[in-house]
Amino acid sequence: MFAVNVTGAFLMSRAVLPTMIAAGGGSIIHIASQLGRVAAPARAAYCTSKGAIIQLAKAMAVDHAGQNIRVNALSPGAVETRRLLLRYGDMATARRVAGPKHLLNRLGEPEEIAQAALFLASDAASFITGADMLVDGGYTTI
Repeated sequence: MFAVNVTGAFLMSRAVLPTMIAAGGGSIIHIASQLGRVAAPARAAYCTSKGAIIQLAKAMAVDHAGQNIRVNALSPGAVETRRLLLRYGDMATARRVAGPKHLLNRLGEPEEIAQAALFLASDAASFITGADMLVDGGYTTI
Protein backbone atom coordinates (compact mmCIF):
# COMPACT_ATOMS: atom_id res chain seq x y z
CA MET A 1 0.00 0.00 0.00
CA PHE A 2 2.75 2.46 0.94
CA ALA A 3 4.97 1.43 -1.98
CA VAL A 4 2.27 2.31 -4.50
CA ASN A 5 0.55 5.24 -2.80
CA VAL A 6 3.30 7.12 -0.99
CA THR A 7 6.55 5.97 -2.55
CA GLY A 8 4.98 6.18 -6.01
CA ALA A 9 3.94 9.81 -5.45
CA PHE A 10 7.37 10.65 -4.03
CA LEU A 11 9.27 9.03 -6.92
CA MET A 12 7.04 10.65 -9.55
CA SER A 13 7.64 14.04 -7.95
CA ARG A 14 11.38 13.50 -7.73
CA ALA A 15 11.44 12.57 -11.42
CA VAL A 16 9.55 15.65 -12.66
CA LEU A 17 10.99 18.30 -10.33
CA PRO A 18 14.22 18.96 -12.28
CA THR A 19 12.26 19.62 -15.47
CA MET A 20 9.74 21.81 -13.65
CA ILE A 21 12.50 23.81 -11.97
CA ALA A 22 14.27 24.29 -15.32
CA ALA A 23 10.96 25.41 -16.89
CA GLY A 24 10.38 28.00 -14.17
CA GLY A 25 7.59 26.29 -12.26
CA GLY A 26 4.60 24.05 -12.48
CA SER A 27 1.94 22.18 -10.57
CA ILE A 28 2.07 18.76 -8.94
CA ILE A 29 -1.18 17.13 -7.84
CA HIS A 30 -1.02 14.09 -5.58
CA ILE A 31 -4.14 11.92 -5.52
CA ALA A 32 -5.10 11.25 -1.92
CA SER A 33 -8.58 10.33 -0.63
CA GLN A 34 -11.21 11.47 1.81
CA LEU A 35 -9.92 8.53 3.85
CA GLY A 36 -6.70 10.46 4.32
CA ARG A 37 -8.77 12.74 6.58
CA VAL A 38 -11.03 10.23 8.35
CA ALA A 39 -10.66 6.59 9.36
CA ALA A 40 -12.61 3.62 8.07
CA PRO A 41 -12.89 0.12 9.55
CA ALA A 42 -10.29 -2.40 8.37
CA ARG A 43 -8.59 0.25 6.19
CA ALA A 44 -5.69 1.33 8.42
CA ALA A 45 -2.97 0.99 5.79
CA TYR A 46 -5.03 2.75 3.11
CA CYS A 47 -6.10 5.61 5.39
CA THR A 48 -2.57 6.09 6.67
CA SER A 49 -1.03 6.05 3.19
CA LYS A 50 -3.52 8.62 1.90
CA GLY A 51 -2.90 10.82 4.95
CA ALA A 52 0.81 10.59 4.19
CA ILE A 53 0.17 11.80 0.64
CA ILE A 54 -1.64 14.87 1.98
CA GLN A 55 1.32 15.61 4.24
CA LEU A 56 3.78 14.96 1.39
CA ALA A 57 2.00 17.61 -0.70
CA LYS A 58 2.25 20.11 2.16
CA ALA A 59 5.95 19.44 2.78
CA MET A 60 6.76 19.64 -0.91
CA ALA A 61 4.81 22.89 -1.22
CA VAL A 62 7.04 24.37 1.48
CA ASP A 63 10.19 23.07 -0.20
CA HIS A 64 9.35 24.22 -3.74
CA ALA A 65 7.31 27.42 -3.45
CA GLY A 66 10.44 29.47 -4.12
CA GLN A 67 10.81 27.66 -7.45
CA ASN A 68 7.26 28.57 -8.49
CA ILE A 69 6.10 24.97 -8.09
CA ARG A 70 2.72 24.47 -6.51
CA VAL A 71 2.02 21.12 -4.84
CA ASN A 72 -1.45 20.09 -3.76
CA ALA A 73 -3.39 16.97 -2.90
CA LEU A 74 -6.75 16.03 -4.38
CA SER A 75 -8.97 13.88 -2.17
CA PRO A 76 -11.93 12.27 -3.91
CA GLY A 77 -14.79 10.53 -2.20
CA ALA A 78 -16.14 7.29 -3.64
CA VAL A 79 -16.21 7.61 -7.44
CA GLU A 80 -18.01 5.40 -9.94
CA THR A 81 -15.01 3.47 -11.26
CA ARG A 82 -13.98 -0.16 -11.67
CA ARG A 83 -12.36 0.07 -8.24
CA LEU A 84 -15.81 0.18 -6.67
CA LEU A 85 -16.81 -2.92 -8.63
CA LEU A 86 -13.95 -4.80 -6.98
CA ARG A 87 -15.14 -3.70 -3.55
CA TYR A 88 -18.93 -4.00 -3.97
CA GLY A 89 -19.39 -6.45 -6.84
CA ASP A 90 -21.60 -4.19 -8.95
CA MET A 91 -22.32 -0.49 -9.28
CA ALA A 92 -25.91 -0.77 -8.03
CA THR A 93 -24.63 -2.18 -4.74
CA ALA A 94 -21.90 0.47 -4.55
CA ARG A 95 -24.50 3.21 -5.07
CA ARG A 96 -26.83 1.71 -2.47
CA VAL A 97 -24.14 1.13 0.18
CA ALA A 98 -21.61 3.92 -0.37
CA GLY A 99 -23.81 6.65 -1.84
CA PRO A 100 -25.63 7.44 1.43
CA LYS A 101 -22.28 7.85 3.23
CA HIS A 102 -21.86 11.08 1.27
CA LEU A 103 -23.81 14.20 2.21
CA LEU A 104 -24.98 14.54 -1.42
CA ASN A 105 -26.31 10.95 -1.17
CA ARG A 106 -24.53 9.74 -4.29
CA LEU A 107 -21.19 8.64 -5.66
CA GLY A 108 -18.92 10.96 -7.57
CA GLU A 109 -18.42 10.82 -11.32
CA PRO A 110 -14.91 10.55 -12.78
CA GLU A 111 -15.48 13.80 -14.69
CA GLU A 112 -16.06 15.67 -11.41
CA ILE A 113 -12.65 14.62 -10.13
CA ALA A 114 -11.04 15.44 -13.47
CA GLN A 115 -12.50 18.96 -13.37
CA ALA A 116 -11.06 19.51 -9.89
CA ALA A 117 -7.64 18.33 -11.09
CA LEU A 118 -7.82 20.61 -14.13
CA PHE A 119 -8.61 23.53 -11.84
CA LEU A 120 -5.67 22.78 -9.53
CA ALA A 121 -3.34 22.49 -12.52
CA SER A 122 -4.57 25.74 -14.09
CA ASP A 123 -3.57 29.36 -13.61
CA ALA A 124 -6.96 29.86 -11.94
CA ALA A 125 -5.43 28.06 -8.94
CA SER A 126 -2.20 30.10 -8.97
CA PHE A 127 -2.62 31.07 -5.30
CA ILE A 128 -3.26 27.52 -4.08
CA THR A 129 -0.39 25.41 -2.77
CA GLY A 130 -0.01 23.01 0.12
CA ALA A 131 -3.76 22.38 0.11
CA ASP A 132 -5.86 19.25 0.09
CA MET A 133 -8.91 19.73 -2.13
CA LEU A 134 -11.73 17.52 -0.94
CA VAL A 135 -14.07 16.47 -3.74
CA ASP A 136 -16.00 14.05 -1.61
CA GLY A 137 -19.68 14.91 -1.84
CA GLY A 138 -19.61 15.96 1.80
CA TYR A 139 -18.31 12.59 3.08
CA THR A 140 -15.97 14.20 5.61
CA THR A 141 -18.62 16.72 6.71
CA ILE A 142 -20.88 14.20 8.47
